[in-house]
Amino acid sequence: MLYSSASTGWRNITVEYHRIPSTEFPEHYIQGHRLMVHIGVPTIFEWKEGNQWRQTRLQPGDFCLQSHGEINTPRWHNPLEILAIALEPEFVNQIFHDTEAPLKIAFQEQRGGFDPVITQFATRMSRELESGYGGILYSESMGLAFALHLLEQYGDRTVNLTRPRGKLSSMQLRQVLDFIHDHLTGELNLVDLAAQANLSAYHFARLFKQSIGLAPHQYVLQNRVERAKRLIEISSNPTLTDIGFQVGFYDQAHFTKAFKQLVGVSPKAFAKAISTSDNFADAN
Repeated sequence: MLYSSASTGWRNITVEYHRIPSTEFPEHYIQGHRLMVHIGVPTIFEWKEGNQWRQTRLQPGDFCLQSHGEINTPRWHNPLEILAIALEPEFVNQIFHDTEAPLKIAFQEQRGGFDPVITQFATRMSRELESGYGGILYSESMGLAFALHLLEQYGDRTVNLTRPRGKLSSMQLRQVLDFIHDHLTGELNLVDLAAQANLSAYHFARLFKQSIGLAPHQYVLQNRVERAKRLIEISSNPTLTDIGFQVGFYDQAHFTKAFKQLVGVSPKAFAKAISTSDNFADAN
């Protein structure tokens, strides 16, 4: 395994990048809804159905999909390079709880399919992991979008979800924003935010963005950076690592990336500019 989302603070969606030599796995049950996207050279991939082996030739970008609890017995004869993605079943059921989706969501098994949208998701996830991006709210937002695509295209039942229209009511929005600001330094998650408006995460995420123009994770990120700026401005000798944790960032790398993205400079450069400005004011 070359890298994993386990070290980034992601939750309810796990993403791992593997290079695996030729091997055969014993029969086992799938844990979580699992999808793998083949990245390497064309490879013969085999799996057992009953007492018979079946095979397909995986091309770069092809994927395999299985639902939680299904049996798997795979093997391949050349090295395999994959991006493995797992969604927590309870999370998937919960985020669509007030929609037309079934109470217990499962997917049609896929072996060697190709889907450009899945390829785009895989590329985006891989880039975010390599860049060190973290955060529970971000990972759940990505997990929601990914699960929605899988549900509508590969669900074991035909589902066409109605897209939420309109905005949150003023009372719903105020309750959600108050909750965010009261818990900004903690581990905010999409399901808890949606609960403040008495909605599923699916409905909440869309209505929130239509209400204020930002996705929930973008709004939280923006407010954490603004709070960090204020702490830097009022601190005589700011410890940037501590400030990052105080405002709810998962680690220093996440804090630095978000701060630079929104402010245009790193926290260190911002603190230096504030210090220089203060010294100039004192001298005059």
